[in-house]
Amino acid sequence: MKKALVALLVLVVVAGGALFWLYESLDVLVKLTLEHYGPDVAGVSVKVAHVEISPTNGRGMLKGVDIGNPPGFSAAHALKLGEVRLALDPDTIRAPIVRIREIAIDAPTIVYERADKGTNLDAIQKNIENYVARNVPVSEAGGKSAAPSGGARHLFIVDRISIRGAKVTMTNTSLHGQGITFDLPDIELIDVGRRQNGLTASQVANIVANTLIAKIGQRVLTNIDLLRRGGVGGAIDALKGLIR
Repeated sequence: MKKALVALLVLVVVAGGALFWLYESLDVLVKLTLEHYGPDVAGVSVKVAHVEISPTNGRGMLKGVDIGNPPGFSAAHALKLGEVRLALDPDTIRAPIVRIREIAIDAPTIVYERADKGTNLDAIQKNIENYVARNVPVSEAGGKSAAPSGGARHLFIVDRISIRGAKVTMTNTSLHGQGITFDLPDIELIDVGRRQNGLTASQVANIVANTLIAKIGQRVLTNIDLLRRGGVGGAIDALKGLIR
């Protein structure tokens, strides 16, 4: 009996230590989650060099976020995020609905690559849409329900998402990431998920991907003259598919 009590005490201490580690190591958990589940959502590799998040004030940043290219595209990556600043409500970090006050993405570099069946960003966005369709149940009204099946996952409300200083390189598979680069106007999204009383992380990602693709599409149409003036040797002929 005495040995059993000692063993139970050890288990309690270990469990308590594990919970303390989980609370104090939020940055480690975020990094592991992004790199483990990110590929399932986007269908491409996701690498994160550094994450730093304080569980006490909810502020932090991600650096060196590299989002890979889907199969069939030649560029080394689709997106590189220079720095991502986060501000979470610390009181909701472990609540069913997490409130994120701000996600600010500074100076990302984006490769907009066209292949025979479309662009790399369209392919990633389609992967995200498919993930949402598989993992978010349909409500009786026929729309998407924000609450994921089983209720195990967190939902998010994001007060503000901003993407500033983005540069986009238009290219195709024959150029291997080379092409014509232009600045993208700043993007700002407000109260994402508030109307739905929370969205899954994949649903938030889908909204951001749709907005990003729409903004890039607008700039492609207004950069036809730039394309005609040429770029990397012979790029005009190679890039004609980007404006069809």
